[in-house]
Amino acid sequence: MLYNSVGRLIWSERKRAKISEEELCKGICSRSLLHRLEIGERRCEKIMSDALLQRVGISADKFIYIMNPDEQDWLFLQEDLVDAVDRGNRKLTQPLLKKYYKMCARKCKLHKQFAYLCEVVLDWKNGLYTKGMLGKLEEAWEITMEDITMQEMSSCCLSLMECIIRMMYCRILEDMGEKEQAKEGYLQLLEYLEFKVDEEDRVKLYSQIAYRLMSYYLEVQDFQSAVELADKAVKLLKIRGRLFYMRKFLQVLLDYGSRSEDECRIYMVACDAIRWLYETYGVEEEEWVWNTHFGMAEVEFCGGLIRARRVAMGLTQEKLAEGICDAVTISRIECGKGAPKTQVLQKIMERIGMKEGGYEAINQIEQPEFFELANQISILLSFSKGEEAESLVEELDRRTKNKDKFVEQYIENVKAMALFIQKKMTPQEHFSRQWQALHLTMPYLGKKQQKEWRFSRQEVGIATSLSYSCEDMGKEEEILELLYDIKNHYEKKPFQLVHYIAGYEVVTRNIGNLLGNKGEYAEAIEIADKGIAMTLKAGRGLVMSLLLYDCGWDMEQLWETGKYTKKESLYYVKASVALNLLFYGESKSQFFVDHLKKYYFTN
Repeated sequence: MLYNSVGRLIWSERKRAKISEEELCKGICSRSLLHRLEIGERRCEKIMSDALLQRVGISADKFIYIMNPDEQDWLFLQEDLVDAVDRGNRKLTQPLLKKYYKMCARKCKLHKQFAYLCEVVLDWKNGLYTKGMLGKLEEAWEITMEDITMQEMSSCCLSLMECIIRMMYCRILEDMGEKEQAKEGYLQLLEYLEFKVDEEDRVKLYSQIAYRLMSYYLEVQDFQSAVELADKAVKLLKIRGRLFYMRKFLQVLLDYGSRSEDECRIYMVACDAIRWLYETYGVEEEEWVWNTHFGMAEVEFCGGLIRARRVAMGLTQEKLAEGICDAVTISRIECGKGAPKTQVLQKIMERIGMKEGGYEAINQIEQPEFFELANQISILLSFSKGEEAESLVEELDRRTKNKDKFVEQYIENVKAMALFIQKKMTPQEHFSRQWQALHLTMPYLGKKQQKEWRFSRQEVGIATSLSYSCEDMGKEEEILELLYDIKNHYEKKPFQLVHYIAGYEVVTRNIGNLLGNKGEYAEAIEIADKGIAMTLKAGRGLVMSLLLYDCGWDMEQLWETGKYTKKESLYYVKASVALNLLFYGESKSQFFVDHLKKYYFTN
């Protein structure tokens, strides 16, 4: 297998989309470097490889990035810079920008483009809207698109950073009163996002741009265009289980659209629930997000990851190094003082039960022809569509040859989930299959070693799957301990938890669910409440609906103590029902609807 499986994926997607080498690497890197990346001979900075992935229409958030020591300092710097800009704090931002510009001199020019963007956003956060800011954005654009104007963007393949530069340009035009120009730019952006951007990335930007455009249509009383746009946005948000701007779009469909009586009822209760959620948890409902270009989902430090898994497996540095390198090299890697060579890192990662260094596909299926198929399976399972998922799993299993243990683990995990959802497999069978799958890559560890283990994303998924059937096996305590170790694993990760929210929210929900089943209601409520706050901040709604139900159910168990009242728990149960109806439809929400009727609306 070639070292850089992401390079192979870029090559495959570039060929499929009929994008030339020159077009893909334009303004980012040389053609020779791109060629070496695609054949697996080279790796590059994360910011560059992310941009290449995005230009061929693949989200960098579909990968775990295992970071070499020489990259971690600028990633921390970038996160600090983003935080300071988001707060509009010039005093904090200026020294960070100065440091970032100094770093830009020895890194790829995409960093300079990002620094220009930060300067403009900082001014915008402070209420400035000037032609100078537009000029700075044009300079940022020209760094990678020297001979192509922003208005010609539809003829190019773009990174998310380039899309965001165009988006900020339109927003500043709008704030300067140039609404017609802004409208044309927003339309162009939405068209590009619809047809050329991975859905994983599209949903990050689409709703806020659509909202600005929809507001313009309402202002000029073009209600038909507003409804058409709101309808598109709602469909995307429902598919991806997102809440950002959802209420605004639903309200327009209620006010100006033609909907069935059932749809109107669902949309009305969803609007009420979403409004209550944002008000109760004090989260901004109309947040303008500008820093999503940089895929940060699941970033791991190479040295910390290697050390944690080595120690948990009981290996000395000498034993891990055996036949690969010397123990001093292992020590330097673990301390973050040295970046290992490609082949050395690959062998070390394999020995500790991880895939190759650099990027690792979250779904473990990295063959280009099967990558999207695996992503479809994951989405179907998240919506409990077991029958459709089972069909795709069978196809994937049949078509993949020479499976390594990581691919075997993935297929075993999703196959068991698909069958369990359809009740074609008993809880006992499901638990046994998932347990076996987990230990394909995770050794049987003692309690102390398990606490130090750095879980792969796939191992996290299997652990949460185990929690669905552990009651029938009498393994609640064991799985609860495992889930707490995973929760702590996420909380010790190097960056903000929001970057790991996809895994963290599911683990949090399952911990709360098991605590509630054990009768530890107060603890379960505390866990669920924190999960709701964090999930809402990230604008995610699918797991939110379950967290809300758990919170309400646990409160019900404490009615007799007087700690919670029926009125308090009703808000949570109603919101859960509303989101379930919105995202899953009536047929898959009956359990929640019946619960609401039985405990709150019976005479």
